[in-house]
Amino acid sequence: MKMNRLIPLLLAAALGAGCAEGPDSSAALTASRTSEELTVFAYGELVASESLPIALPPSVRMGFNISWMAPEFSDIRAGDVIARFDDVQVRLDQESTALNVAKSEFKLANVERSGELEKTRIGHETIRVEGERDISEAFATVDERLFSRNEIIDALSDLDFLDVEASYLSWQAMTFDQRTQAEENLIKAERQGELTKLEKQETALGMMELRSPADGTFVYARTPWGEKLGKGKRVFPGMPIGLLPVRGKVKARLYVPENDAVGLAEEQRVKIRLDAAADRLFDARVVSISPVASPRNRKDPQKFFSVEAVLDQVDPDLMKVGSRLRAHIITGEVNEGILVPAQSVFSDADSAYVFLLDGATPVRHAVVVGQRSPDLVEITEGLDEGDRVSLIAPGEGAG
Repeated sequence: MKMNRLIPLLLAAALGAGCAEGPDSSAALTASRTSEELTVFAYGELVASESLPIALPPSVRMGFNISWMAPEFSDIRAGDVIARFDDVQVRLDQESTALNVAKSEFKLANVERSGELEKTRIGHETIRVEGERDISEAFATVDERLFSRNEIIDALSDLDFLDVEASYLSWQAMTFDQRTQAEENLIKAERQGELTKLEKQETALGMMELRSPADGTFVYARTPWGEKLGKGKRVFPGMPIGLLPVRGKVKARLYVPENDAVGLAEEQRVKIRLDAAADRLFDARVVSISPVASPRNRKDPQKFFSVEAVLDQVDPDLMKVGSRLRAHIITGEVNEGILVPAQSVFSDADSAYVFLLDGATPVRHAVVVGQRSPDLVEITEGLDEGDRVSLIAPGEGAG
């Protein structure tokens, strides 16, 4: 397979042309027909195509901070501890919840004591009102010759007031149990909520170690933004912490810089070399391309397209999840066509052009472009073999 063997020849031609023409001559190349594969370089790693996820059980709805994880790509057996969580915050929350439960118990006891006192007060007030009413009624029925009219009017007014007060005390007595029960129910509901939290926290303390459900190679899971989980990261029930890949079930995940992602498409062929076996070449096929480019981590603004490729053959002994690799994605093929470096082709609006050299003078010349790669452009119309093409725009310097 040709892998951009044209580029060194083009550079050599440019340097030669520059030296031949003297200090005022632009760097140039002589157009000729050639056959070449157009490729896009990518790097990446092998990832699991089938795996068993390891996650916190969904029974406890709270987050945990990872304090330790087994080394990535380590071989583990079923029952081995693969992660431990920080229990400091859980224990602090448990103490706070237990205190709230104790407060609820105190409030219930206080409501009961207050209720007994209130019931006693209502009884005493009722006796007092009944006594005062008897006295007021006695004044209301006496001979008017024995008491002044004002005294009798006051006694009648007191009797009306005492009737109202007696009715209010009667209402308090009848609704006492209902009001007290409502207050107790509210406190009991609050206490039950705290008891439920306490039960969850006690269950969580029993989950501070996560064990592997099966034998395998432990691989760290990633956050939604692509970062690997590790010490200090926060995880939640149902969220995968790691994976146990199925042996031999791997695929290539490739990362192509946004500026180099020219002509990528599904079903394109890929040539892959593993860093651990650089002397071997493996064939693969593109199966998916991310719709947009995004940074690989939040600290580096450079964006990449994520490309996944399926390998034609898998060597289970060599191809391990996490193995680093380099790849060339074959985006096109030119047969006996004219190729020029991408830096020598310019455009405005919908037209493309190059600068041909007539002696040492660059002349703008329209061309029609075909296939592209990050480094090369196919010229389908506008150039003939033997044409000398400037590698730089006029005024940018000489070779």
